[in-house]
Amino acid sequence: MFKKFLHSFARRRHPWRAMQFDELAEIYTSMSLRSFGFGIIGIFVPIYLYKNGIDLQGVFWFLSWVFLLRIPVAYVSAFVIGRIGPKHSIALSTVLFILFLSLLLTFTAVGWPLIFLALMFTVSNGLFFIAYDTDFSKVKNSEHGGKELGWLLIFEKGGSAIGPFVGGVFASVFAPELTIVFAITVLIISLIPLFLTNEPVKLHQHISFRGFKWRNHVREGLVMSSLGIDKAASLMTWPLFIAAAILTEDTYVKLGSIIAVSVGLSLFSARMFGSFIDSKKGANLLKYSAVMNAFLYMVRPFVGSVGSVLVVTTVNEPVMLGYRMPVIKGLFDVADSEKGYRIVYLAWIEMAGAAGKLLYCTAVYLLCFLYNDIAVLRWSFMPLSLVALVVLVQRFPALKKT
Repeated sequence: MFKKFLHSFARRRHPWRAMQFDELAEIYTSMSLRSFGFGIIGIFVPIYLYKNGIDLQGVFWFLSWVFLLRIPVAYVSAFVIGRIGPKHSIALSTVLFILFLSLLLTFTAVGWPLIFLALMFTVSNGLFFIAYDTDFSKVKNSEHGGKELGWLLIFEKGGSAIGPFVGGVFASVFAPELTIVFAITVLIISLIPLFLTNEPVKLHQHISFRGFKWRNHVREGLVMSSLGIDKAASLMTWPLFIAAAILTEDTYVKLGSIIAVSVGLSLFSARMFGSFIDSKKGANLLKYSAVMNAFLYMVRPFVGSVGSVLVVTTVNEPVMLGYRMPVIKGLFDVADSEKGYRIVYLAWIEMAGAAGKLLYCTAVYLLCFLYNDIAVLRWSFMPLSLVALVVLVQRFPALKKT
């Protein structure tokens, strides 16, 4: 039913598609369901640990392990994807994430080691994102990649908007544990669309990192490290700070509602930004959005009320799309040019992003030894105003003006 709706709604908006729309529709469908399932509990994982007795320093110790392990996981994931294909890898990653949620569900009863939880969390997500990027980069239309990326983010953000609200309501009205069960159910359903078409890449590929000229992609590595830090701060530290310092009561439903509103409003930006990128305006979009993002980081330490949280979070969503969409488009086009090294390149990019997240989370963890935990979270946003500008070192051919 959902696929039929998607065909009637989106196919006529892809008039250049003479073939492969089924593959694209499958990605749209699966990503919206996966984002919904992940959104129900994903942003609440650090908060759930915090609410269940892990202090803020301990949460960042957990996150540091997540991103430390992500680097070797990305390396191994390249071989897995080359062997079984991106769709089967996405399915495997989803099963592993369901297993992680099952461990999280029994965390207080069993007392699972945080390192074990970190390993399961990072294996499932590391494998997913490289496989997802490989799948989309292979079936996207090169001339209209910006528009298709915009539509993909519309479906992704749609799921991401509904998920936190539903998860917040479930966690507040019933229990966080029931939210985890519901997320598991949705993630199981998200597996169905993956196998309606064949794998888009050749299976049993021989993947080798030898011969890959990573020195040619140092700029992309710096950009992705910057985006990695930004992602960790925006999607993990910011909600955790809000939960610990501002929304101390009814945290799940209030935070879920704020994120749902902000993400929902950003949907109006995704398609427009995609058109900007395809019309060679991506570099300007990236520049202005990066500067605005730097300004928002300077404002975050002074946020202290529900209203100010809503304003900053709502403004941040379209700004985040404004600098990430051009970068993603640029990365996918470079991946297309790396003949024989598409998966290796995307794994390298994932490693660079993980290195940035590791650096940030470890710094926050160590600073918590010296200062008050909440104060560290609050003022950690200020130096990120400079980190946010590192994306401007990019030199993606796809973003050059003609």
